[in-house]
Amino acid sequence: MTIFGIDISNNNGPDVDLAEVAREGFQFVFAKVTEGDGFIDYTWPAYRDAAHANGLLVAGYHYLRDDCDVDAQAELYLAHLGDAAIMVDFEADSGGIETFWAFVNAVRARGRAVSLSYIPRWYWQRIGSPDLSRVPGLIQSSYVSGSGSASALYPGDDSRFWDGFGGKTIDLLQFTDAAVVAGHRVDANAFTGTLDQLRALLGTAPTTQGVLMALTDEQQTDLYSKVLEIWAQLRGPDGQGWPQLGRNAQGESLTLVDAVAHLLEVPVAGQADPGKVAS
Repeated sequence: MTIFGIDISNNNGPDVDLAEVAREGFQFVFAKVTEGDGFIDYTWPAYRDAAHANGLLVAGYHYLRDDCDVDAQAELYLAHLGDAAIMVDFEADSGGIETFWAFVNAVRARGRAVSLSYIPRWYWQRIGSPDLSRVPGLIQSSYVSGSGSASALYPGDDSRFWDGFGGKTIDLLQFTDAAVVAGHRVDANAFTGTLDQLRALLGTAPTTQGVLMALTDEQQTDLYSKVLEIWAQLRGPDGQGWPQLGRNAQGESLTLVDAVAHLLEVPVAGQADPGKVAS
């Protein structure tokens, strides 16, 4: 299947109605957060929150520039991103591929990870066609002509626009800058997969860690201590069984389960016949 999303920024104004975007069938939004080491997109916080409120996957992007310090750019970007996936906009005035990787590493050094990389084919060619095989989540842009609904403009899953480059397959395709969505002309993107697959690419798939992170430090400590207590009660100290419950034919202390099985005279796999268990 193929799902669609939009790409917006202050250039589209602050009034793109993301509730209407969702009603029209779009499932994700990429929006600008920062550029260089000083520009902050004033539309970002409201678009991020509206995307979450309307069930849209959201990534916020930083427009990378090579005329200012990479660490300062990472600091600015992460200070304003909030709870959204990380995307790098790497194109005109972004420098060579070494600048891209310097920014990726600066983000990693701050405990986050880049999920998406907007690198249009024309810019890749301009900077010498470097290897892109390790680039996370490649977004390529090639535009069809005309304006209208995104589904009508989409060139199809078998379009040459999807051809990979730099040793990397394309993960998302930005195929127009003139899709009419919620009454606005915007960039539209396609993803040939399910919403869950896109969620995994963005690094926003639900995990057990995410559930635990919803607990306070005190609650996590309390939960951990209780799990250890339950484990010890079932398996005995250090998992070696309880001497007071008896021993098996190999001289090993019984666990609680072993002892109950012995009382019920039910053989336990890997254990001698209960009648031969010494008290």
